[in-house]
Amino acid sequence: MSDSNKLVRGTFYLTLATLITKVLGMLYLIPFYSIMDGEENLALYGYAYTPYTIMLSIAAAGVPGAVSKYVAKYNALGAYQTSQKLYKSSLLIMIASGILAFLALYIAAPFIANLQTMAAGSGEGSWTAEDITRIIRIIGIAVIIIPFMATFRGIFQGFESFGPTSASSVVEQVVRITVLLSGAYIIIYVLDGTVQQANEIAVLAAFIGGIGAILTLFIFWRKRQPHIQKQVEADNTDYDFSYKEMYGEIIRYGIPFIIVGISIPVMIFIDQLTHNNGLAMAGVPEQYHDSWFGMLNLTTHKLIMIPTSLAAAFAISILPFITKNFQRKEMDNVHHQIKMMLLMLLFFTIPAAVGMMILSAPLYTSFYSYNEMGIKILIFYAPVSIIISLFSITCSIVQGIDRQNLTLYVVLAVLVIKLGINIPLIMQFHTVGAVMGTAIALGIGVFLNLWIIKKYGKFHIRPLIKPLMQIGFYTVVMLLTVEIVYLLMLFTLDVQNKVDSVIILAVTVPVGAFVYIFLSFRSRLADEILGARADKIRQKLRFL
Repeated sequence: MSDSNKLVRGTFYLTLATLITKVLGMLYLIPFYSIMDGEENLALYGYAYTPYTIMLSIAAAGVPGAVSKYVAKYNALGAYQTSQKLYKSSLLIMIASGILAFLALYIAAPFIANLQTMAAGSGEGSWTAEDITRIIRIIGIAVIIIPFMATFRGIFQGFESFGPTSASSVVEQVVRITVLLSGAYIIIYVLDGTVQQANEIAVLAAFIGGIGAILTLFIFWRKRQPHIQKQVEADNTDYDFSYKEMYGEIIRYGIPFIIVGISIPVMIFIDQLTHNNGLAMAGVPEQYHDSWFGMLNLTTHKLIMIPTSLAAAFAISILPFITKNFQRKEMDNVHHQIKMMLLMLLFFTIPAAVGMMILSAPLYTSFYSYNEMGIKILIFYAPVSIIISLFSITCSIVQGIDRQNLTLYVVLAVLVIKLGINIPLIMQFHTVGAVMGTAIALGIGVFLNLWIIKKYGKFHIRPLIKPLMQIGFYTVVMLLTVEIVYLLMLFTLDVQNKVDSVIILAVTVPVGAFVYIFLSFRSRLADEILGARADKIRQKLRFL
């Protein structure tokens, strides 16, 4: 199978799995929101997840992505014994790293909680430092196993096998959500417990979901191991690296992965530490602070993760292929894969983001309840998902062309800009200002990444212009069509009603998707982006 077909197939599996997990991750908020009774009670959940995500990235130390790149590199050279030596030891190191990270987070929890309470204020309804400390320590348990799980996935990806990652991520999400919803419901409605306790069982679900994912990966490994062992036995290269040499290379690979991995969580943490202070300085009453933060950090964030999740799938799938072809100096293949990934990403994310923006009112009402501030935040946040997606994929490409050291400077620039402009923007535009700060900072990061790709990867932006103009035009046609249908439906339906909002989405989303897909296939834009898969789709759907 050619690299292009492998790349499309791997991307398809990862995208499908990512969409399933993100849709589930969005849908579970409907009952969870109801169980917890509002955004302000979800804020504690968000306060726990941000430091957890940052510590998780540090615990993994970039090893999962580095292992994927390392295995792909040495497999391309036929040095299967070298890659095996690395990935076996990396799993043991990740177990130790997870335990140390858990202890560090456990010890640091009171300090993080005090920072949060200082930023959040101590008005009525605010969570105490003790509440936040306890929930951070509970979610920290998951840090013990998740780096091991992520590295296990990285091994499969290095072998250009994306099915195990896809399947395990779906299992992880299903198990997590099942435990989260059932646990929270039992705590509140059966055992007459508190919202604090329900939040605690909700974050503990991350650990149980990780166990489910690891078991799934072991099942795949038992099936794949004989084939991998044959490759190792057939290795006739004379590569013989010491652990010191291997992990020196892993560290060089890993540090950029850490930096990129924590960039978005750190930006969210900046919001977490500046949001309520910015609102207070702007004179916003304290009773709105936690509620609006819950909308920013959880309810709207979960919705925009649908288009941005595509970037994660594409970034994972593209890295081994670009790394392999770059090592072989096959630059035409590298350029083709970069072009294909960027176009494929934007082909899906642009119409999805624009559609979410125009349908923000029924979308927010359908999943939660009608809330003008939540809808306003989503209107601004939806298009920012395009920038977040581009930042993720361009960082992966920069690492693939072996310029990972430059990602450090790009991410530092992004974080410094975000930190510098966040409070002034929040004071001026309230919670929407935090979204603007993210858009500006990451937009500059995307520009810097594209400059690096152009300079060091010799990639030219010009071939992207025509298909991007087509994507933009078809998105505008889709938007106008959806807007007309939406406005007509508002004559008889009320967007403030949850059932009516669901009906609006059930009609407008398929209409928009049909218009965009029809135009893309009729103009052959889909063929340029999806390749042979477009013809297969056209054969099944005759009208295209």
